[in-house]
Amino acid sequence: MEKILKSPITSLVLIAAIVVFGIHLISTQFENARLDLTEDNLYSLSEGSEEILEKMRSEGVKPVDVKLYFSETTGKTLPRFIKDFITYERYLRTLLKEYEVAAEGKLRVSFIDPAPDSDEAQDAQDFGLEGKPINQHGDLFFFGLVFQTQTGSKDVIEFLWPNQQETVEYEISKKLHNLIWPQSQRIGVLSSLEVLGADDNPYMAQILAAQGKKPGKTWIAMDLLKESYEVSTIDTDVDHISPDEFDLVVVIHPKNLGTRALWALDEWIVRGGNALIFVDPYSIEDQAPQNPQNPLQAYQYEPSSDLPKLFRAWGIERRAGQVAADFELALKRPVSQFGPAERVVVDLAIDPDFTDQTLDPSHPVVQGLQDLRFFTAGVLAKRDEVPEGVDIQPLVTTTAKGNSLSVQAGFPSDDQLTFLDLGQPSKLADALREGTEPVVLAYSISGKLPSAFPDGASLPAETPAPPPGLPPGIELPEPEGGERIAKDPVPEEERGESTVMVFADADFISDQLAFQNSIFGAMAVNDNHKILLNAADFLFGSEELMKVRSKQTIRRPFELFDQIEAQADADSQEREKVLRAEIAQFEEELRGKTSNTGNVALLQKQLQDEVDQLNDRIKEGNKELREIRKEKRKALESEEAWVRFTAMGLMPSIVLLVGLGLFIQRRNRDLHARKLS
Repeated sequence: MEKILKSPITSLVLIAAIVVFGIHLISTQFENARLDLTEDNLYSLSEGSEEILEKMRSEGVKPVDVKLYFSETTGKTLPRFIKDFITYERYLRTLLKEYEVAAEGKLRVSFIDPAPDSDEAQDAQDFGLEGKPINQHGDLFFFGLVFQTQTGSKDVIEFLWPNQQETVEYEISKKLHNLIWPQSQRIGVLSSLEVLGADDNPYMAQILAAQGKKPGKTWIAMDLLKESYEVSTIDTDVDHISPDEFDLVVVIHPKNLGTRALWALDEWIVRGGNALIFVDPYSIEDQAPQNPQNPLQAYQYEPSSDLPKLFRAWGIERRAGQVAADFELALKRPVSQFGPAERVVVDLAIDPDFTDQTLDPSHPVVQGLQDLRFFTAGVLAKRDEVPEGVDIQPLVTTTAKGNSLSVQAGFPSDDQLTFLDLGQPSKLADALREGTEPVVLAYSISGKLPSAFPDGASLPAETPAPPPGLPPGIELPEPEGGERIAKDPVPEEERGESTVMVFADADFISDQLAFQNSIFGAMAVNDNHKILLNAADFLFGSEELMKVRSKQTIRRPFELFDQIEAQADADSQEREKVLRAEIAQFEEELRGKTSNTGNVALLQKQLQDEVDQLNDRIKEGNKELREIRKEKRKALESEEAWVRFTAMGLMPSIVLLVGLGLFIQRRNRDLHARKLS
């Protein structure tokens, strides 16, 4: 026995037993312990998801079954791109396990491989998952989620695309939240634009038919709202918005609302109703009507919206004719098919480098947002007198260097910017002066808001039908002698606390700015739509989903290149402005000298020489502008070459030399040791 105990084999067996027992003990004690070492916490649940699961535990919700269907067997026959799906499926497995652990028995997760012609494949179809055909035999590739409660309620994510990884946690948490606590809130949308499609608004369909236009599609942002709430249209001819029909009112581009609609909106808010309002000095969605007999009429069209009567009562204003601009936030993009990318000072992009300066960190609606875009947003400002008891809080601003530009309808001129100049970035940049304080793009206004109709109102009983060709939002004059309705002011005892969020841009939630089409369908290109969804959740009191939606997305910016480019733009900005002014002056002189004749060759020699000199100056100016752009590219290319050399040449060489040095040092030490022995 003593020999057995002292045997090396016995020692190994005992050590192995101790290791196995230790692993079992550690696994038991720390079964729910997790450590996420990824920079963006990809495998950790957001605070909002944790709160939803905690709410399930505290309310004693019966366990919810979550089934991930992934056609692993079928997928083996697919081409190489299936690797994207495999990587995504592994990520989802880990994420769902996090949900299951955090739910402490309130979620039961299972993973199913629906092989062709199996019962599992039939179940996937019965649940409503979207199978993708992959061959001539009719085999389907499934990749979706099924959520099912003990009472039989269910919901699904029909198909999971790898490119939507950044939003999948929000989609999972939203499905769980809406499945367990179904939403019954109703949103009414009041707009002079066709944001919900004409099928949902007979009045808008009538206007479009009179203009010879076809009904358009519902905005994607509105479709996203419909996933959680009941959304329907409020006619622009309404004179009362009933709380029995709606719980929240969303106003988008209220162009020239009539007195009836203004009264209805004012009454709704004074009685304690919450509202989201999007006005705009220049809406790209509000297209000018075309008149073949007078095509120049479109230049006089003003695609702007405002609610000055209501805003004045609340203590704010949208400054008419003013567009927000900012050198710091200016988006750099091509403005012509073959032209270079230029910074457009009215096309504002708020990225993580500027969120601390431009977004209110204390307000949950904008917390966690890191990629917003505003195009030709308006300028909001507090009035000198703010009503007592009304709290006005900026939500979104420009940087402190932001300012405004005066832009009007009409034909281009040297003295005044017009809407046609919005396609000329250099002219906009030359007109902008650096500001000293932020320009406000959005306000949150709360309290007992005063009425814009303190003495009540007298409204026409009905609004006359618009004639063919009349643009939407134009208020027709009231017919003489028509019947009128007297509206009494809201009694003090019926007034209530309300919250109104006002944004000076209606387009930033439109399809053009917030989404883009791809092979996977329409996709969000920024966080614009999240502001709309966050605001709705906030005003309805549902903050858990807001916190999930605000989870940081994966972002790997090359900050050094951005800094070099920004510095190059700043260094050359003033010189470019002077050059453009000189070129414009030379061109104006050239037009003046050649305007009196149709043939330059017939000019006197002196005049011809002056024309040639002006042409030479114009060429020299344009050449210097090209040289400035060339120097910018040269600086970036030089830095890029250094980074490439460092990453692919210098660092590997250093590692190799260090390795060789250590190898030689170790070998010399071994040789020295052998000599001593």
